[in-house]
Amino acid sequence: MKLNRLALTDFRNYTHTVWTPDASILVLTGENGSGKTNLLEAVSLLAPGRGLRGAALPALCRQGAERWGVSATFQSGLDEFQIGTGSDLSEKQRRTFRLDGESIRSQALIGQRFSCVWLTPQMDRLFQEGSSGRRRFLDRLVMALSPDHGRQIAAHDRSVVSRNRVLAERSNEAEWLTSIEDSIARHAVAASAARLALIESMNAKPFEKDGFSASTLHLDCTISSRLTTQSALEVEDWIRNSLRQTRTEDRQRSTTSVGAHRADFTLSDTATGRPAELSSSGQQKVMLTGTILSHARLMAQERGYAPAILLDEPLLHLDEMRRHALLDSLEGLRAPVLITGTDIEAFAPIAGRAQFFSVRNGTISPS
Repeated sequence: MKLNRLALTDFRNYTHTVWTPDASILVLTGENGSGKTNLLEAVSLLAPGRGLRGAALPALCRQGAERWGVSATFQSGLDEFQIGTGSDLSEKQRRTFRLDGESIRSQALIGQRFSCVWLTPQMDRLFQEGSSGRRRFLDRLVMALSPDHGRQIAAHDRSVVSRNRVLAERSNEAEWLTSIEDSIARHAVAASAARLALIESMNAKPFEKDGFSASTLHLDCTISSRLTTQSALEVEDWIRNSLRQTRTEDRQRSTTSVGAHRADFTLSDTATGRPAELSSSGQQKVMLTGTILSHARLMAQERGYAPAILLDEPLLHLDEMRRHALLDSLEGLRAPVLITGTDIEAFAPIAGRAQFFSVRNGTISPS
């Protein structure tokens, strides 16, 4: 897959920009605040979800403008297709999607054609903070292979919010709660099974290269653990019974104690067993980067193409050997790779294999 054209209209610090790169590996350099990350965010918004920043819609619009839009043309083999997203013409607080010029209702339709994964400096804290960020990282990997996973997670989380509200306001509505808990059980099992399948597949074929030792993925999830020995229907029944039995306790704590939202995800070095949370920032960056590259290889095998890979300042915290290893690994991905940095010299190892661009004040020009 290749990015042929990217057009931005009143998006972040871009007024109207059309970018037509030629290569698969695209290096974007420039000063801090020039708009490099904004370009990566624009591409991430073309895939299902809220993009790499998870920003509210008003924040995406250029200051002084009323609406924003992003569109791109991709080529996969001989097939060329277009994806667009932006403010709804009738309601600015809504976001619309278009695929080959046609409005679509389900983002899963786009997920069948295009997906992307990313690594940003903010993710350097992934293993020091709460589990929600790690779940989002894992779910992004799952969605790339199983576009319906996003719908399952969204439906599950809506049901959890509904249950918490009903417990707080109308806890005597037993039938209503039973219906909500049935929804939680169904979606929790579907989401947990998809997470488990991805982790098992990636652990079976870890990414290993000079400078990158193999990492093992771990899913700390009671539902997934049960799915390894019980049928999906049996696990659904267990979730329903557990939720019914914990209604009083959950109402007092304003929480739902069982569900896919209770899962956690982490990594460890396969050779030493050292967990990511006890590793240095450089070692954590190596684990995360290796996980993304392993996922891209798996997706190419499973679906015939790798996701777009967005790497924002990925060379931070890496020593010279691992910088070279990372840059050398990008060429064989056969997918759009957008990589940013402030220093063009750091990308010298891929000169001649990548296309270089300079970003300044919302403009893009060849380096």
